[in-house]
Amino acid sequence: MYRRNVRFVTALSVVVLILGLLVVSGCKKRDEAPKAPAPTTKKTPSTPTAATKAQTACPIEGTKIDKSVYADYQGKRVYFCCADCKTKFNADPAKYVKQLEDKGITLEETPK
Repeated sequence: MYRRNVRFVTALSVVVLILGLLVVSGCKKRDEAPKAPAPTTKKTPSTPTAATKAQTACPIEGTKIDKSVYADYQGKRVYFCCADCKTKFNADPAKYVKQLEDKGITLEETPK
């Protein structure tokens, strides 16, 4: 009986530890509140298509971007709030670029 209780308590402790690590791990900047999107700006009369927005939020977390953390993908520069989000982006960059563009966000071109 005692051994069974010890095993149960040990197993329960391991589960709690793993869940705690999962909650704590991930993006380091989760506490920041997401910024409101930048107001839309109209294109110049020479290109009278839809309004565009500059990227102000991390595509993974939705928090404020840090311009020192970025990835270049197919000639476009994508900014993130932290390195963890950049790693997540690199797993499926096309998905996140499409999400940004679907929201009307114009990504900066990669510097030449």
